Amino acid sequence: MSELGQHLKEIREQKGISLDDLQQTTKIQKRYLIAIEEGRFDTLPGIFYARAFVKTYAEAIGLDPDPLFDQYKNELPNPQREAVTLPSRSERTKTVTPPKKRNKKSSFLPALAAIIFITAVVVGIWIMAQGSGAREDGAIAPDDSENLDAEFADEVGIPEEPESEEETGTEETEELDEVEEEEVEPEPEPSFTLTFIESSGNTSYFEMKDGQLSDVLIELNGSSYIDVKNALGRVFYSGQPPTGEKVTLDLSAEERIVFNFGASQNVDFFINGEEFEFPLDRTHQKVDIIIIDEAEE
Repeated sequence: MSELGQHLKEIREQKGISLDDLQQTTKIQKRYLIAIEEGRFDTLPGIFYARAFVKTYAEAIGLDPDPLFDQYKNELPNPQREAVTLPSRSERTKTVTPPKKRNKKSSFLPALAAIIFITAVVVGIWIMAQGSGAREDGAIAPDDSENLDAEFADEVGIPEEPESEEETGTEETEELDEVEEEEVEPEPEPSFTLTFIESSGNTSYFEMKDGQLSDVLIELNGSSYIDVKNALGRVFYSGQPPTGEKVTLDLSAEERIVFNFGASQNVDFFINGEEFEFPLDRTHQKVDIIIIDEAEE
């Protein structure tokens, strides 16, 4: 065991740090930590990793690595010392053999061959250009395109001219007008007459002619008490429904109905599909409707 490794191990054990704890802290495998403590630096991944591992080990147990490197520099591998020594300048100097002189005749032959080849290529291009020019100066073939177009038109046939846009647009407009006239139907007028008589206190009196209370809809957009009963005191609805609920009633068999609304501003009131306008500007309102049958009169 080396002195450096023994020193690191003693400090680690004095501080109660196990090899497992040191492995988790330094992220260095346990077998490498043991090798450092035993001085087997040659088993580490490389001489450059040896100094890095020792530095990490020392810092993990609270030691300054620089004094350790100075004190135990002979034990730690030195990358500079392990580097391969370069040969001396005299050993690196090689005898350079001067190139042999070339024969003038041997160097002249390739140049001559290249000149002959280039001349042949130029002559060939010139001959081809002359032949092409002669063909261009020859007679031009007659242009039969007009006759071909005429024959093709006769075979295919000339398409008929489309109808003008004005005529087509007029016909389409007339058809749309006819469709709109057929689809639009006049809205049916109410089959009853509701006449306001008077208001007394919070009660408003109305007369209904030519109709019955066959379709009554009460829709709440807020909290309100509702009470509906006839002149004899028969109750058709009484309570405080939740917001958004719709109350529908068929009162066609009744001759007189009293509607009592605790908060009329939170009520949407419809009679036979027509929205009812409250005549009073107050919260608690009653609507008393008398149905008059003109046939009985």
